Amino acid sequence: MRQAWRSRRWPGGQRGGGLARVLAAGLAAASLALLVAVPAQGSAATPAGGLAMPGQHGSGQHGLHQDGRAQAPRTVVSLTFDDGDADQMAAARVLRHYRLPATFYIITGAVGTPGYVTRSDLRELAADGNEIGGHTVSHLRLTALTTAEARRQVCGSRSILARWGYQATSFAYPGGADSPRTEAIVRGCGYTSARGVVGLRAPGCPGCALTESIPPGHPLVLRTAGEVDSSWTLRDLERTVTAAERQGGWLPLVFHHVCGGSHCGGLAVRATMLDAFARWLVQRERHGTAVRTMGEVIGGQRAARPAPRVAPAVPHGIVNPSLESAAVSGAVSASLETTSASPANTPRCWMEAGYGANTAQWQRTRDSHSGHWAERLTITSYHSGDAKLLPQFDLGECSLPVQPGRSYTLGSWYQSTARTQYSVYYRTSTGRWVYWTSSPYLPASPGWAQARWATPPVPAGASGLSFGLSLFSTGSLTTDSYSFAVIPPDATRRMVDWILVAIAAAAGLIVAARAVRRRWRPANPVPAEGKRVSSSSSSR
Repeated sequence: MRQAWRSRRWPGGQRGGGLARVLAAGLAAASLALLVAVPAQGSAATPAGGLAMPGQHGSGQHGLHQDGRAQAPRTVVSLTFDDGDADQMAAARVLRHYRLPATFYIITGAVGTPGYVTRSDLRELAADGNEIGGHTVSHLRLTALTTAEARRQVCGSRSILARWGYQATSFAYPGGADSPRTEAIVRGCGYTSARGVVGLRAPGCPGCALTESIPPGHPLVLRTAGEVDSSWTLRDLERTVTAAERQGGWLPLVFHHVCGGSHCGGLAVRATMLDAFARWLVQRERHGTAVRTMGEVIGGQRAARPAPRVAPAVPHGIVNPSLESAAVSGAVSASLETTSASPANTPRCWMEAGYGANTAQWQRTRDSHSGHWAERLTITSYHSGDAKLLPQFDLGECSLPVQPGRSYTLGSWYQSTARTQYSVYYRTSTGRWVYWTSSPYLPASPGWAQARWATPPVPAGASGLSFGLSLFSTGSLTTDSYSFAVIPPDATRRMVDWILVAIAAAAGLIVAARAVRRRWRPANPVPAEGKRVSSSSSSR
């Protein structure tokens, strides 16, 4: 009966089993064909950068393919903020409100200094979904540096960010200055993208390209729609985006300062305008536009590798001590970050520095102490602060490598109409420059006078030094012929050190000799058989 039931259910007996196998094989082949076809379609739409190429999707409502899969945006806008200025936290609050991410390029040596973000601010930015990128340690124009110093600046910034917990893969060139040499350095330090400050269509460049491609053809020379400053209007921002939407692709925008008061600097935007732009930008999603960080577009996190270790600068003396050679300064102005460099009228490896409310004028003069040139500083009006000529704040090309605990002799020649003094700064392990100390006052001198002063021992954690004579009143100060030398330990100190070492060694020998004698001293005599010696028996 069971056999008959089976025959009725599967007509033909054994032939039914063969038909079932044929049907199963056909079904498996069809399933395999579907599995092969679906990834093939997805791989064509998703480049290595992580975002799908605009214009490579099937028809259907924006945001979804016809099969229900998420559709990549046709136009991507990246909001980027350079330098890590403290007022950018106002921008972060605006973007948080609209759930828009941004990329913040950080000068690591400036973190925690007045006017810049703190480590706590960085944690807040990252927690909100923003990307933390690198912008060198000292904010120097890389094309003006030696290869060794440029590597210290680029690799050092990425290593410091990694120690702070951020795996940075996006980089921005200070001043937008790049070259094939600096691109190779950026790549070698492990960054997967690098952004400039010009190249796409903007109010100042109506004939430029509208967008970058996704993925970009040159990820280490990414173009942007200029730098958004106080001359831009909300309408300018909107037109830049809508123009990009006509073509599709990638539109990075560059911001610096964000102001909220009645006065805004040249490289700033009002927080109210940024809020209005963010509100408008959110609505562009229905037109196929999305906001992504630079790293999200490039998709370089998977390819990122640790930054290579870069050797610190070897100790050296003053570079260009007589101020004979002039060069384009490597420093990038915080108020106007442009690709055009300042004229070559600053002594090479030196910087014109100062703070407070005063009006300082600088001039190369042939009224020199040695050689052909000197530097004259004139303060025409004074309320507070000072001005001074200093070796460039960097990682050792121009600044002076030092050892903690050692003292150094600072020297220069000067003539002035007012009193002066040395101001001394040191560099920390994160590249941050900190005011350290000042020398006693030096009197005004109508003729050339020598200024020499020995510093206290360099503080622990310091790795570099920079110093200069400062002027902190109206008047003029001319300087030349700088010198710098380590102070060797004096003979008395060395003698005391040797005596202390000898005493310590003798004490060690005495202790060792006593230990040897105790080891070889005869043991206590063994009591006679049957007699036991113990504290308990003796007490009884």
